[in-house]
Amino acid sequence: MERRRPELVSTLAVRHLNVLERLWRAAKRSGVVMGVVLLLGNVSLVFFPIPHIHLCLFPLAFVLGPIIAFVSWRDRVLLPQTDLPCPRCNENVTIPEGLGGWPARANCNACAAMVELNGA
Repeated sequence: MERRRPELVSTLAVRHLNVLERLWRAAKRSGVVMGVVLLLGNVSLVFFPIPHIHLCLFPLAFVLGPIIAFVSWRDRVLLPQTDLPCPRCNENVTIPEGLGGWPARANCNACAAMVELNGA
């Protein structure tokens, strides 16, 4: 059985998103997902004139867009880019900039342990 080190407590300055920022972020992500799927659907329809592509990809775009928007809407904070020590091997774990929501998770590059950040 693996011995676990006690939890490490670190303080990060997070950016809290207000309602308009969350709405704008959700709308942008939804638009990008829907635009990319529609673009891929049109290009694939030109190269492969199969009706199933047209019948499946276009409704898929209008279903995936709101799902991605809802997932983006739930993120209330954005984390800055920072390096934190891994609780297992004490190597630096880089938290990417723009990671949102709680709990935020990142993996250690040295030992592949998951580092989880929770709001206090």
